[in-house]
Amino acid sequence: MSPEILIPVQPSAAMQDSAPASAPVIDATATASKRPVARALLLLAVLVAALAAVQLSPVRALLKDTARVKQMLDGMGAFAYPICLLASAVLIGSGFPRLVLCAAASMVLGFWWGLFLTQAGALLGYYAVFCFIRWGGGDWVTHKRPRLRAIADTIQDQGIAGVVLARQIPLHGTLINLCLGLSRVKHRHFLIGTAIGLLPEAIPVALVGAGAVKSSFKESAAFLGLAALAFAAVWIGSAYALRKMRTRRQDRPAL
Repeated sequence: MSPEILIPVQPSAAMQDSAPASAPVIDATATASKRPVARALLLLAVLVAALAAVQLSPVRALLKDTARVKQMLDGMGAFAYPICLLASAVLIGSGFPRLVLCAAASMVLGFWWGLFLTQAGALLGYYAVFCFIRWGGGDWVTHKRPRLRAIADTIQDQGIAGVVLARQIPLHGTLINLCLGLSRVKHRHFLIGTAIGLLPEAIPVALVGAGAVKSSFKESAAFLGLAALAFAAVWIGSAYALRKMRTRRQDRPAL
C-alpha cells in the first residue's frame, strides 16, 4: 500500500469570518490601579480595628493594679522580660498610649528596666506599623493629596533630625507613624530617629513612675525633681531644634 500523503489545507476567508472571536484582553493597567486603593482601605481598617481593640481591652484596668502585675511577672521568672518586650511592642504598635505603659512598667520593674523594655517595644511596634503603612500604598495616598506630599517631603529632607522632632509633636503615636510612613524617609533614619525621639518624653515619665513607689518621701521627691528637670530640658531642646530648622530652611537658596 502506498503511504498517505497529507496536503495542508488553509482555511478559507468564510471559515475565518465564522470563527469565534478571541476573549477580550484584561486591562492590566486598570487592575494595577485598583491595588493601591484596596491596600489603603485594608490599612485603614487594620489600624482602626487595632486601636479599637486596645481601647476596649481590660489592659488599662490591669495596669492600675501594679501589685497584681508585679505578682504575675514574678511568676514568669526569666521569661518576664522578653514577654514585657513583646507585649509592649504589640500594645504600643496597636495604639496603646506609650507613656502610660512606660509609667506602669517603671513602677513595677524600676526605672531602667521599665524605660528600656517599653521604649524598645515601642520601637519594634512602631517599625512594624511603619512597614505596614509603606506596603499599604503610601505613594498612592500622597499622590492624591499634595499637602501630605509636602509634609512628607519636609520630613524626608531633614532625615534623622526630622524623625526626632516629629516624635516630639503632641500627637498620638499612630498618627505620627502614619505621617512618617507616608514620607519617603529611609528605614535606618526612621529607626535611629525614633529610638532617639522616644526618650525625651519617656525619661521624665519613667522617673515619675519609679519615684511614685518609693518608700520614703525623700526618694520620691528626688525622682520627681529629676523628672521636672528632664521635662524642662525636653522643651528647651525641642524649641532650639525647631528654631535651627526654620533658620536653615530660610537660608536655603531657592531653586
